Amino acid sequence: MKRLSVILISFLLYLPLCAQFKGTVYVDIDQSGIFDKGDQPLAGVMVTDGLNVVRTDKKGRFSLPGFEKTRFITITTPAGYETKQFYLSTKENRKSYDFLLTESERTKSKEHSFVQITDTEVTGGMGRWVTDLKHYIGNEKPAFLIHTGDICYEPGLKMHAEVVNSQTMECPVYYCIGNHDLVKGNYGEELYETIYGPTWYSFDIGNVHYVVTPIDHGDNPTDYTLKNVYNWLKNDLALMKKDQALILFNHDLFTASDTFVFKADNEHILDLRAFNTKAQIYGHMHYNYVRNQNGIYTICTGTLDKGGIDHSPSSFRDIKVDADNNISTELRYAFVEPQVTIVSPMQQQKAVISPEGQLSISVNAYNSQAKTKQVSYTLSIAGNNQEIAKGTLLPLTDWNWATNITLPAGNKGKELKLTVTSCFNDGRKAVDSNLFIYEEGIRPSVAPGENWNTLLQNAAHTGGINQSTIHLPLQLAWTANAGSNIFMASPLIAEGKVFVATTDDNVSLNTYVCAFDLNSGKPVWKYRTENSIKNTIAYEDGIVVAQDAAYHLYALDAKTGKLLWKQLINLKGYPYLAEGLTASNGVVYAGIGVGLSAYDLKTGRTIWTNKDWRQREGSTTTLTVADNVLISGTQWGGLYGNDLKTGKQLWKLSDNGLGNRGASPVYKDGKLWIISSKSLFLIEPQSGKVIEQKELSANLDVTSTPLVTENEIIFGSADRGITALDKSTLFIKWKAETKPSLVYTAPYSTTPQASVETSPVASLGVVYIGASDGYLYAIDETTGIIKDRIHFGAPVFSTVAVSGNCMIVCDFAGNVYCFGM
Repeated sequence: MKRLSVILISFLLYLPLCAQFKGTVYVDIDQSGIFDKGDQPLAGVMVTDGLNVVRTDKKGRFSLPGFEKTRFITITTPAGYETKQFYLSTKENRKSYDFLLTESERTKSKEHSFVQITDTEVTGGMGRWVTDLKHYIGNEKPAFLIHTGDICYEPGLKMHAEVVNSQTMECPVYYCIGNHDLVKGNYGEELYETIYGPTWYSFDIGNVHYVVTPIDHGDNPTDYTLKNVYNWLKNDLALMKKDQALILFNHDLFTASDTFVFKADNEHILDLRAFNTKAQIYGHMHYNYVRNQNGIYTICTGTLDKGGIDHSPSSFRDIKVDADNNISTELRYAFVEPQVTIVSPMQQQKAVISPEGQLSISVNAYNSQAKTKQVSYTLSIAGNNQEIAKGTLLPLTDWNWATNITLPAGNKGKELKLTVTSCFNDGRKAVDSNLFIYEEGIRPSVAPGENWNTLLQNAAHTGGINQSTIHLPLQLAWTANAGSNIFMASPLIAEGKVFVATTDDNVSLNTYVCAFDLNSGKPVWKYRTENSIKNTIAYEDGIVVAQDAAYHLYALDAKTGKLLWKQLINLKGYPYLAEGLTASNGVVYAGIGVGLSAYDLKTGRTIWTNKDWRQREGSTTTLTVADNVLISGTQWGGLYGNDLKTGKQLWKLSDNGLGNRGASPVYKDGKLWIISSKSLFLIEPQSGKVIEQKELSANLDVTSTPLVTENEIIFGSADRGITALDKSTLFIKWKAETKPSLVYTAPYSTTPQASVETSPVASLGVVYIGASDGYLYAIDETTGIIKDRIHFGAPVFSTVAVSGNCMIVCDFAGNVYCFGM
């Protein structure tokens, strides 16, 4: 009897290996949506059982043996076709696995686009982003939409499928499985499979073979192994057409190495370069980041429904493929209503005319639901609306459009009216207008004082209180554009120049350190970096230093922009750097975790490297020098104190909310003042002892360094605008409410939020601070009354710089503004 049982068990285990899964792939000629006599078989379609891959014969037929984990029969939807069901479950014991395709122009063309979303984590419900996404797809007509994982847990998995699918989005929708999509059950991917089908599959659009693979780890154990995926992937790629390109999707990055392989173990490795791979597209990290890994782009997109872990703006990604299989990308920011804002000339000010007699017109325009098609202007005399000039603007960045015009003679001293109209691809328009005075030869004075060397002037970040003489009303002296977005890199003022750094999280990687003449705004030099500069740069002794997201450290001659030296920061783990550096007394402090190092400013020689703690998720902290201690930190890790001379770790703080933080401290009055989670902390820098903690109701996971005055402590928040505490009692003294954020950056924050990522700077009793709502605020230091605000129409994530009677402000559109007197 025992022997018979063993034979029966052996037979049952062997049965799936012998079973054949047969079927036919048809073209739905009359597009009835059901099988009928007019349907035609389609040859050459790839079909898989999860291991074996075959092509249909001349009669559209296929036969597959299956393997022990076959749960689906899946087709590779060919270019020029679509299907409502690209997989069929084997649990239904079908006699024939038949697929019905319809012809499709949008999946046929070599030139096409698609949209990636990721990490929506909809456990709390869906949001307005769904509407923005649906309208964008309807307006821009991509070939498909893909979600690269972390739909999140059982409620999210069920809810997301009902709201974001091929019917609701009116285009093919594909999904990847993420680590938080592996939930409790017989195996981690069981629920996912019942809703979304197979966790690995492929499809063709144009001349590109798209492949989806599953993440190899998660909240619950998987039934599949990396070797299972490897065996299928090897078979799938073997049937690619000779001239096809390959684009891969996974929730996580396959490898940080430029060798670019898919590795199951040491014996099962696929060199993906051998298959004309163009890109791997992923999520998981909650940040926006693109790298060119020797010809293959690795593209990470953050979250469209909330701020990223590293404060990346809420966004999704539009990816284009051209006729030669080359790709380009464009981040799209969710939640922005159709809008246009004139930023130059400014309302009710005397226009700034260049020495060449030209007027600069600059406009910020955006619409989450459609691209900006055209921005036009009309210039007229205010009194009688007589038109004197009109034309169109040119795009400089994803938010900014600009041009220079020569005004007709005879208008000197007149009040003129500028009207701009932004037309979007969805047919909607946005209009803005303002009045200004045209005066030739009038230019606000720009008289700099002390250097502004880094975030808040110095390595201790005490420049919130400074010797500047800025007062209201602010007068625009000039505006310029850096050519790409400016994120959290605060501008610098030194040597009669303004230095800024840019970010570009697309494959174009138009990223620079730029120098502008402080008096005129004219470009002096521009140095192209290898990747985005997300955060603080620094100046000292004629040298500008910056670090990019791909962990390159640059030292540039401040006069010429010439590269003096370059270092590759030795990061281990995440291939990404979002933090800010600083410089002090001939030493550059850069990097994070085991890459945190001190370098000689003149030579680039490494003085010391931290060996005591590792990097975590990307953070937005800027290094702070507090006497003989270097203060740094990681998101979800902690706040660290390292010896300034040796690099040895002195202390770590991660309790009571100090591990969940993106802000940097100011070192003043012998103490560190820092906001984190929902509290203000006062910390002794030598020991790391928490002197005092003041818990507040606001979300303080922003990058705002407190301004510590004689009587107030002032800082931004993720949801409540700007707060001032009484310095002696730590009670709330006043609040200044900002408008709702245009896009969301604070980790996991979403609508409605009023976020302020920047640090306040005071001059003559007025506090100046930019906000995510697109305004620069001027606030009475004592009362919190908003005395003035200037509208840019693009978020301000970069802290202002001040010197003498001038202030430099940067917005996310890449604009650099100089205000004088």
